[in-house]
Amino acid sequence: MSNHPGVRPLRPLEIATAPYQPLATTNLTGTLMYEGGCLLFRGEESGTLFLPVFPAGSSFNGNALLFHLPGKGDQWLAVAQELLIYGHPIEWQALGSSLYEPMLRQCGAYAPFFVANVRPAN
Repeated sequence: MSNHPGVRPLRPLEIATAPYQPLATTNLTGTLMYEGGCLLFRGEESGTLFLPVFPAGSSFNGNALLFHLPGKGDQWLAVAQELLIYGHPIEWQALGSSLYEPMLRQCGAYAPFFVANVRPAN
């Protein structure tokens, strides 16, 4: 627990979400993993860890992610399941809200990646 006023720790199973953006310039194959209170995506080829930013309405229960894609049915994706994600890298500053400050403090070592779509890899 932090002693700084206005700073809160991440709630258990909190994930980064933002309004849906359909732009997908990159696709990555890899798996979701939950480490240090951060839901991360590990790229299969590079081994690089990213902090996925999911569309608003997505949620995480500790074992699986409920991926919300506007206008489509929500989709359950398991942690450690091989996935193909489509989206684009973003900068922390592009999220533009003090609501992300606790997430930045806890998960800021990982580059954010906005997820426009996702599907099982196999």
